Amino acid sequence: GAPDLSPSQWQGHLLRSAAAVRRLPAAPAEAAAGAPAVADGLVQVGLPLAGRWPAAGALLSSGVGALVAGALVLSLAIWASVAWAMRWLQRSVATLAQPLAGADGPAEHTDPAELHELSRQVRSLVRSEHDWVDQQRRFLAEASHQLRTPMAVLRTQLQSAIDGTVAPSEVLPQMLHTVDRATGLANQLLSLTKLEQLKRSGGLQATDIRACARDAVMELSPLIAAKRLDFALDGPALDVPADAVMLGELLRNLLANAIHHTPHNGALGMLLRDCAGARELLVWDEGPGVDDGVFPRLFQPFTATKGGVGLGLSICRQIAEAMGATIQIYNRIDQGKVIGVDAVVSWGQGP
Repeated sequence: GAPDLSPSQWQGHLLRSAAAVRRLPAAPAEAAAGAPAVADGLVQVGLPLAGRWPAAGALLSSGVGALVAGALVLSLAIWASVAWAMRWLQRSVATLAQPLAGADGPAEHTDPAELHELSRQVRSLVRSEHDWVDQQRRFLAEASHQLRTPMAVLRTQLQSAIDGTVAPSEVLPQMLHTVDRATGLANQLLSLTKLEQLKRSGGLQATDIRACARDAVMELSPLIAAKRLDFALDGPALDVPADAVMLGELLRNLLANAIHHTPHNGALGMLLRDCAGARELLVWDEGPGVDDGVFPRLFQPFTATKGGVGLGLSICRQIAEAMGATIQIYNRIDQGKVIGVDAVVSWGQGP
C-alpha cells in the first residue's frame, strides 16, 4: 500500500521517515533453512530534517525573490499608469478650466487629443454665454437710460403744471404721451422676458397664423379706426411651428408699426402665402419708407424711428429667430418711388 509518512528519531537526529509493507525475497540463509522464497517485509527509510531545510530554504528564497521582483515591476507599472492618467486628467482640467484661451486666434492644442472636440465645444459655448451676458449688460444699461428719460420729462411737466407756468390743458396731453411712451417701453421689456422663457423652453406647436393675425387686428382696431385706415387680411389659413403668445406679440408689433407710419386715410394689411416650401406672413403699409442709412441698424435695440421706443423690431427679430423664422424689411417701390414698407416673416417649411 501507500507509504506511511511520519516524523521519527534515530541516534538523536530528527528524521522524516516513510514506512511501507513490500514483498521481499528471502535471504539465502533463510531460503536454505526452508523459508518461503518471497515474504512480506517492512521497508522503512528516513531523511534527516536538517538535510531538507537548506533545500527548502533555497526554494523558499528563490520563490520569494521572484515574487518580490514581480511585485516591484507590477508596482512600477501601476505607478507609471496612474501618473500618466493623472497628468492626462490635469491637462484636461486645465484646458476646460480656461475655455476662452486662444479665443482671439488659432488655439494651440495643449489638451489631450481625445478632448479636442469637447474642448472646442466648451470654448464655443462659454464664448457665446459671455457674449450673451455682455449683450444683456448693454441692453440693461440702454433700457435704464431709456426709462430714465421719460421719467425726467414727466417730472419736468409736473413741475411746470405745479408752478403754473404751463396751463393744465396744455401739459396734461403731453404728460399722457410721456406715460404712454414709458408704458410701451415697459411692456416691450416684459416681452423680452417672455421671449427668454420661450428660448429656454423651446415649446413650439403648430399654430394658425391667420387666427393670431385676426386677434391682433381686433386688439389694434381702435388705432386703425382712429386714423380711418383701410385694412385687408388676405391669404389662406397656415400652420407654422410657433408659440401662440409670442407670435401674437410679433404680429402686434409689426401691425402697430405699420399703423404708426401709415398716413390718415391710407391703407395697410396682412398677406399670408404658401409658396415653394416656405410659409410667409407679409405686413404692408403705405408709409414713407425706411432711409438707407437706417437699414443696417434697423433691428438693433433702441434704434427708434419717430414716435417709437426702439425695441419693437428688435423684439420681432428675436421672436422670429426663436420660432425658426426670419424677418426682413423692404421698401416697396413703384416707378422709382417708395410707396410703402413690407415686413416679411418667413418659415422655411411648415410644421
